[in-house]
Amino acid sequence: MPGFLELIVEYFRRCLIEIFGILEEYEVGTEGQKTLLGPCPEPTEKEQPSNQDSKSQSNTEQVERLDAEPEKPQPSSSAAALNMEKREDTAEAKDTGKEPCPPVEPRPKQASKYDKLPVKVEEREAVADCVEDRSELLGLAGEFTSGLLHWKAGGGDSTAHIQTHFERHRKEEAEEEEEQKPLENQEGAQAPGKETVEEEHGREEELKRELPGPSEENLTATVDDVLSSRPGSLSEGETQTFPFRNRENQSNITLLEDEPRCWDEAPLSVAEGWQDELAKRCICVSNIIRGLSFVPGNDSEMARHPGLVLILGKLVLLHHEHPKRKRMPPTYQREEERGLACSKDEWWWDCLGALRENTLVTLANISGQLDLSIYPESICLPILDGLLHWMVCPSAEAQDPFCTANGFSSLTPQRLVLECLCKLSIQDSNVDLLLATPPFSRQKRLFATLVRHVGERKSQVCREMAVAVLSNLAQGDPTAARAVALQKGSVGALISFLEDSVAMAQYQQSPHSLLHMGHSTHPEPPSINMMCRAAKALLAMAQVEENRPEFVLYESRLLDISL
Repeated sequence: MPGFLELIVEYFRRCLIEIFGILEEYEVGTEGQKTLLGPCPEPTEKEQPSNQDSKSQSNTEQVERLDAEPEKPQPSSSAAALNMEKREDTAEAKDTGKEPCPPVEPRPKQASKYDKLPVKVEEREAVADCVEDRSELLGLAGEFTSGLLHWKAGGGDSTAHIQTHFERHRKEEAEEEEEQKPLENQEGAQAPGKETVEEEHGREEELKRELPGPSEENLTATVDDVLSSRPGSLSEGETQTFPFRNRENQSNITLLEDEPRCWDEAPLSVAEGWQDELAKRCICVSNIIRGLSFVPGNDSEMARHPGLVLILGKLVLLHHEHPKRKRMPPTYQREEERGLACSKDEWWWDCLGALRENTLVTLANISGQLDLSIYPESICLPILDGLLHWMVCPSAEAQDPFCTANGFSSLTPQRLVLECLCKLSIQDSNVDLLLATPPFSRQKRLFATLVRHVGERKSQVCREMAVAVLSNLAQGDPTAARAVALQKGSVGALISFLEDSVAMAQYQQSPHSLLHMGHSTHPEPPSINMMCRAAKALLAMAQVEENRPEFVLYESRLLDISL
């Protein structure tokens, strides 16, 4: 159906604007669109000089013609006759009040008898009529600039006309009721708030006393750097890449929590009716997009839609933030005021969880046809940054099943991201973008995570996908091959994968396995293509001269596999 995907994307963008307040600058006619595509041109100012230029050109042409006419040699009698005719024509033009111009186009027929009446146009000053001249401002309210560049950037048409919910919005009524309250009640209501503010200031002063003075160097570690600095996350040879890991005084380093900021759920639901209806409708639209991505052939169409890819990239890491780690003794008392405020203002947490699940599933389905090199940085960078972060994030949210799935489900964010990376790395252009996404320390942790998946024999699916990603990344750049080889047990894990694959293939070909073919519990061996990928990963690592000492201990095992 032509236009159906565009319609669904516009409806999805409208719901996200109403819930989260994002993507509004990508719509036609909004103020943020000017910053997206640059300042809009002003055609009114450009038309005036063009008209003046045309008039000046016509005047110059007439002057040139008049100058060129007397230069022609003509007899005196004919010149006198022509001058007499010109004088007669000008006299007639003055009497009739018309200019002697030849009719270029055929004169239209009179539509009414009243059109024959003479019309006089008189110019009057605007000051005399006391009317403000606003002719230059006409049309600016609905004026916009759109085109192919706007669509390539992920933008689309205005969606202000879309009705997202039918429940009444009570926010304005609540504000009016608060304004009508007496001032005494307002002062009484603000009294406990002042006490809490004073307590917070007291806590901040205590923290400042505990922190070192300004003479010492303060370092702010990002989420990726702090997660890398944990003991056991990297090998011993990579500790030099993190200067703050071996610091004696680590009190001046800003640390971040492993778990992201989440919703402090209140005992009762405080969401209004219009909020529930809006959230359900947004999830419904995302379910439609998720279902369309499963149909063969739709993945290529959806992967070429900049607006859809932009929305998916925005939702991958939306409101996934790691807060700063507090330097206070742990307390088990729940802050009720903070929980209530979070419940009222951030009612969309449940909706966000369902949207993120649908987003990752959709990306996993279309990643095989997704070429990120054709998109600008504003579209491809959020997707790459989000996928790489989820792959190395140590939080329980990244490793546990989704909230909508049951506890025994194997569908986790990291597993979906692994599938996305496996399909994206098929194309060389995507490999270059993955290796160029900063920071490089996160890429090292990505390699360590992939090596860990290769060594796990319980999940054969994740094991094979990790082998494919490692093979494609190692062949993409010698620096990446060197970083993979530096991971502890990377060469041994790939060789073990090949040994297990050969052993499983030999077991299935043996006559003993044919007798138990009906109720065999052994998994299927990896395909020859997957074994070739593991071998290519080892070859790419061995081609780097610095990595060859890593293969000395595995020469006999490699020889057994080759035989």
